[in-house]
Amino acid sequence: MYSRISRFGQIRIYTGKCIRLYFYEKQWKNLLSTAIIMGIICMVTGKDMFISYTDTNNGGFAIICACIWVGLFNSIRSICKERGIIKREHRTGLHISSFVIAHVIFETLQCLAEALIITAFIYVKYYDNMPEHGIIFPVCVELYLTFFLVLVCSDVLGIMISSIVKDENSAMTVMPFVLIIQLVMSGAVFPLEGIAKKVSALTVSRWGLDAVGSIAYLNPSLEDSIRLQEQLTQEVIELDHWDPTASNILFLWGIILLFIAIYILISILFLEGIDRDKR
Repeated sequence: MYSRISRFGQIRIYTGKCIRLYFYEKQWKNLLSTAIIMGIICMVTGKDMFISYTDTNNGGFAIICACIWVGLFNSIRSICKERGIIKREHRTGLHISSFVIAHVIFETLQCLAEALIITAFIYVKYYDNMPEHGIIFPVCVELYLTFFLVLVCSDVLGIMISSIVKDENSAMTVMPFVLIIQLVMSGAVFPLEGIAKKVSALTVSRWGLDAVGSIAYLNPSLEDSIRLQEQLTQEVIELDHWDPTASNILFLWGIILLFIAIYILISILFLEGIDRDKR
């Protein structure tokens, strides 16, 4: 069936299938849930976000957590629920790489809309607090790109998990553990040292929060509040990763892109052996 269709042709076919299912199964409702989540976050985050260190750190942490949740929820069951179909069509010429990339393209399109919703909520609520200029692009564009990359990375992480696990129930069982690791290891809530700090380097939450902090650090008020907090607590806050420079923000975005590429590769490698899978 697929043996005479090129890899690009298969990507086009499966991307179209994903888009049709999106509307047929009314998955667009996920956009409403994203808006509801952001509405709740905007109600509880501090009024001094982008002005004070504490509110910026806590607010950025909540937003990045929301991005990870939304991204994972988008795709955590997307592959495992089609395992039987994949196995059958792989034997008729389906290229696993085409199948995975088609899902990634579709999920990326979905993340474009979700990132726009998240950025819009933050921009409307904290417009007066934001820095006057960005590092490379306007602040709203940099925040949008950061949220978008975290969403896509989390989404592709969900695809990877869905490619590995046995079924949908297993995927939903694994999901809370992945979320807990992302939350605890972000460095926003607990100070991390030793092996924990090394593990945090493997989480998208850490790099996403660093990107938000670096963008916010352009605001002089935030810099002043950090210095004041250091004086009051007589503690040195590690802010070497909150660096409002083009090289740093590009490095942080690059790390997240690297994660995306690794997750895609792992997904393909696991699904390539689907014919030997007896599950």
